[in-house]
Amino acid sequence: MDAELRRVLRRSRRQKTTIKSLSRENARLRRTGKGLRNRIEALEAENARLRATGKVLSKRLYGRKSEQQEKPRSDRKRGQQRGAPGHGRTQRPGLEERPEVHAPPPEACVCARCGQPYAPNGVEESTLVEIEVKAHKRVIQRERFRRTCACATSPIEVSAPPVPRLFRGTPYGITFWARFLFELCVCLRPVKRIAAWMSAQGLPVSPGTLANSLKRFVPLFSPLFEAILAHQNEAVVRHADETSWRVRELAGEDRSNRAWLWTSVSHDAVCFHIDASRSAEAAEKLFAGIVVSAVIVCDRYSAYKKLARMLGGLVILAFCWSHMRRDFIEAAAGQARLTQWCQGWVERIAAIYRLNDDRLKHYNPALKRQTPAFDAAQTVLKEAVDTLFAQAERELAVLPDTAREAKALRSLVNHREGLCVFVDRPFVPLDNNVAERILRNPAIGRLLSHGSDSVKGAEFTAILYSVLGTLSMNGIDVLRWLEAWLTACAKNGGKPPADLSPWLP
Repeated sequence: MDAELRRVLRRSRRQKTTIKSLSRENARLRRTGKGLRNRIEALEAENARLRATGKVLSKRLYGRKSEQQEKPRSDRKRGQQRGAPGHGRTQRPGLEERPEVHAPPPEACVCARCGQPYAPNGVEESTLVEIEVKAHKRVIQRERFRRTCACATSPIEVSAPPVPRLFRGTPYGITFWARFLFELCVCLRPVKRIAAWMSAQGLPVSPGTLANSLKRFVPLFSPLFEAILAHQNEAVVRHADETSWRVRELAGEDRSNRAWLWTSVSHDAVCFHIDASRSAEAAEKLFAGIVVSAVIVCDRYSAYKKLARMLGGLVILAFCWSHMRRDFIEAAAGQARLTQWCQGWVERIAAIYRLNDDRLKHYNPALKRQTPAFDAAQTVLKEAVDTLFAQAERELAVLPDTAREAKALRSLVNHREGLCVFVDRPFVPLDNNVAERILRNPAIGRLLSHGSDSVKGAEFTAILYSVLGTLSMNGIDVLRWLEAWLTACAKNGGKPPADLSPWLP
């Protein structure tokens, strides 16, 4: 009996040991399962985030560039409407006319049956517009006259003064250089394509000759750039933005060739600056000379916030509502549950735009005291803006910090001061679209030419984009202006004239 009890006791102890071991294993498996479930949830959240990011990047690469909302299609047919008055053909009174007389062959002017001649019966007139581009050489012959008297005080020989040349030692005249700059900076053709185009017109030119000439133009256009920037420094409202650029000379072992094209835009001028840095110090080169308190319309990039601190009280930042709207669209990208939420915020921001447009219809900047209609529209706009921010604060208060929609709401609330600058200053626009449109042509030029080869070339690009962009903003014929300006520089010994006022818009 004792032996039997001992066997039962040993078996019981082994079972207890097994139960404890299984309990520990069960607890370990439970912990492992809980960790795996947490890991699965984290991976699912990361997967959703990556899908949403992929949606955003895919839209930027392949989607519609415009962020306008889809509108219901109209039944109106495209093109000229039946019964509507047309504008007619474009009149071109300034074109040179070259008359041409075309007569039928003599045998056609005689009756084939009886041989009697046809009698004149008026003229049928029509016009064709043609373009003729042709390179030519100017063979300049300067007549010389020798003295026939014995007067020692008179010169022995006189001749006509030499024709002004822009650059010594080159066979190219003013129209050649003007056309080259126009094709490069206005038509955005790379240097190699310009050389190929000139060769097709019968003027073979080496691309290296054109590329090496760029540095010669910097001292000719720098005074104009400085004058334009000085004029901008007196503006009350300026737009600021930046985009990437490439400067091959910057590439080295410790850095890439990436640079940045900065822009400053006022209502009648534009200035560019290419810098290797995207810091506030780079932006300061365009805005350091501000002489009056100015509003800079920009996005929420931190460099502009630092720039405002560096310039003290001279700068007020007005943040762009289009960028704010884009945050809500990107927050809902790839998230079906946020589609309705996103649409609601897009509609709220659109309502702000509409109310601001209604207010501007009654705004007269020349009046110190605006009309009652403006005051009524101003009150409605302020109430709508306050309601929008109150809604954002309510939604943000109940959301966890990690919620996808919280980031856009938090940015909206944190940047309220800059987003509301337009409320008390009707002359300030709601968005920075002006600067983004100005950067469109340089971005196309960057795509075609892959940026600049050297730092000096980048300086040339920024200066020429600034001068010619300002001329275009003011409706000036850039090609004719280039010919006149380069002619003035050639007559001044290859230097810009001292008085720049006749050349600035």
